Amino acid sequence: MPTVEVNSTPLTPSARLKAALRLTRWMAAHGSNAAHVVVSFRTDEPMTYFAGGMPQTTYQDDASQGRHARWAAVVCHVHPDRDHAYRAELAEEIREALGLDADTAHLMVRFEPTRPDRVFHLDSGAMTSGGRQTADRGQEKGLRHAHH
Repeated sequence: MPTVEVNSTPLTPSARLKAALRLTRWMAAHGSNAAHVVVSFRTDEPMTYFAGGMPQTTYQDDASQGRHARWAAVVCHVHPDRDHAYRAELAEEIREALGLDADTAHLMVRFEPTRPDRVFHLDSGAMTSGGRQTADRGQEKGLRHAHH
């Protein structure tokens, strides 16, 4: 389940939807199941994000939502087998999806390789591992099997 977590300046709901769809389509075109792609957005409070010791959000920032981010810090959880070229292309796609101009904005994208068996999701009422399912699905499916 590839996951993109975006912390940024306030974005309109339509800007978030547009970016989420664009990133989902990009990942699907690069081998991910679109139904498994998760994109989330968080807006940081003023004076909570600093780059080089300088605040990217200040108390003077207006709280209005925009169509483009002024800055963003993004964490991507992707399969460990994804190579440097994939990560570089995804970082560029994120920049474009958020409308960040290299001359006027700040963007940091961090990749955290995450094995599928370290991710669980709700499936038919039980928590299921994102790793490959074995013939005995009961060994991986559901917390009811974890008695330790």
